[in-house]
Amino acid sequence: MPLSEGADPLNILCTEAERALWSSQNLPTDRVSVENGAIVCNCARWPLMIDPQLQGVTWIKKREEKHGLKVARLGQKGLLASLEAALVAGLPFVIENLHESYDAVLAPVVGRQVLRRGRQSIVKLGDKEVDYSPTFKLYLQTKLSNPHYPPEIQAETTLINFAVTEDGLEDQLLALSVAKERPDLEEEKAELILQQNDNKIKIQELETGILSQLANAEGDVLENLALIENLEDSKRVSNPAPNPTPSPSPYPYPYPHPCPCPCP
Repeated sequence: MPLSEGADPLNILCTEAERALWSSQNLPTDRVSVENGAIVCNCARWPLMIDPQLQGVTWIKKREEKHGLKVARLGQKGLLASLEAALVAGLPFVIENLHESYDAVLAPVVGRQVLRRGRQSIVKLGDKEVDYSPTFKLYLQTKLSNPHYPPEIQAETTLINFAVTEDGLEDQLLALSVAKERPDLEEEKAELILQQNDNKIKIQELETGILSQLANAEGDVLENLALIENLEDSKRVSNPAPNPTPSPSPYPYPYPHPCPCPCP
């Protein structure tokens, strides 16, 4: 297939604003971790994360907590009841500490064996049929560093290796060393990264709003005040004004000052 020079699939799967958001949700910023995050967000099958250092599941918990995330472990009492509630309500669900196999009762959910009954979607869970919400998400996680899954599990899931690479470990150890030796620098770095990520997300939101308003604009675009305000906000965020340098004072002390002379 013809390929443009310098093409990067990562830029197709996700934007800088999305990567900035993942970073603020505790996903490491090394290349492999960002690629894993892009796969998790775009895969057609439920992701099965090989995650011995718990970096992937930590990110998922932070990412999905505002959506009512439910977490359970394989073999835990009440697993099926919690899974059924998540299926009906359309909530994200994480199954932790998966081994090299799982119960057959979970196979219809993992394999997305959804049936249609009229306008209703259902899935078999054990010996009963449960309503299936289209907003339901399932995440599988294992602590095993080198698991060997049978072909049927590999065919039904998307295997993603979140194990720390050498480059990623080097970056994280450097951050820990700086935090130990110079906590002030590490704190300043964290604040700058957070500010940069917020700016990227804000710019993306402004660009999306501008494109939406341009597509739905009626009449003269120059008379659309909301669009003009969005353009000004986008320009201000993307090109922040530099901090003015204060001019040196001619006095050795701040003005106003006690002065014995009758000057005003």
